[in-house]
Amino acid sequence: MLLTRLANYLKSRPDDGRIHVVRQSAADEDVSVTDQEPVISSAELIEGDALCAINVGGTKQPGFSFFLDGIERRHLLYYDGMTPVVYGFTAAVIRERRDDRRMYTFGSLSQEKLYCPCAQVDIEGLQNAAVELSDTLSNSEADKSAAEHPLKLLDLARRAVSKDREKLERILAESWIDKTSDSDRWLLWDGSITVGFDAYRHPRVIGVIKSHQTHYFQGEQQRRIMDLKVGERSSVFMPKGRERTPVYSWYLRLHPNDGRDVYFGLVRIEAAASAETLGIVDEVSRWLLGERSPLSLPDGRWDRMIYPIRDCEQYLKSIAPSRTLIEAALSAL
Repeated sequence: MLLTRLANYLKSRPDDGRIHVVRQSAADEDVSVTDQEPVISSAELIEGDALCAINVGGTKQPGFSFFLDGIERRHLLYYDGMTPVVYGFTAAVIRERRDDRRMYTFGSLSQEKLYCPCAQVDIEGLQNAAVELSDTLSNSEADKSAAEHPLKLLDLARRAVSKDREKLERILAESWIDKTSDSDRWLLWDGSITVGFDAYRHPRVIGVIKSHQTHYFQGEQQRRIMDLKVGERSSVFMPKGRERTPVYSWYLRLHPNDGRDVYFGLVRIEAAASAETLGIVDEVSRWLLGERSPLSLPDGRWDRMIYPIRDCEQYLKSIAPSRTLIEAALSAL
């Protein structure tokens, strides 16, 4: 296990005062690093002349058979001088729902690494200890300036871990495409399908985004999205800034938000940018409405998370190292 090898390496280091072990972190994810900043982007309206609310016509027996999700865990392990060294665990899984309604694992991938600027740590010692490293610094001017600030280095580590998770998800999605090329079954991807080199244009891959850090509309148009009622969707649009991986997208309200936050029960859906997609927007939306039961409780995101995705997350959490395990590996140092 990487953590055991790392602990042995740290024990072998001379006591030169450079190593500061973080035995107890506030969380798996360093609280010093903020999440993605809210962004105002733009979009091209694809359906109709004005953004509006459209009733999708009730629920329908879901047509999804496969579900893809990924997980990432980050833990600040120690400082080498002023350089933070972050442990990252990433994993992804596709779970298959068969006719008996039970969930089976179609495929899964996982990996663990240390994330740090390799030029600022004892890279030879870590490599000799068989610890896999991910170099978080490139030759860009922005990265060079980050090398002087520990919090900037932590943010680079966060981004690198997320990219590795996306890569695992992409590999699994492409494997699913290859293995189901002669099938008419559908894959629901928890997150944006634009990270997939082939998945974003596949006619049977649907992405569901639960977070709303990026707004694609402003003013009255955004208000119409926030005012969507249960079972209503927005007009279809194409997010801009994704010319390499264009997709069609629309919003859908899964649960009522009366007396709750405006984002409660609101998801954004992505599908291939094609005429075929425009013909199935309402049907796919009804499938998602049909996925609302059972609820994904006790997860705090149950209003936007369908149960098969919660099943994926439970599987991934079962193989991820816990905070307790990480701290135990460092406790003897």
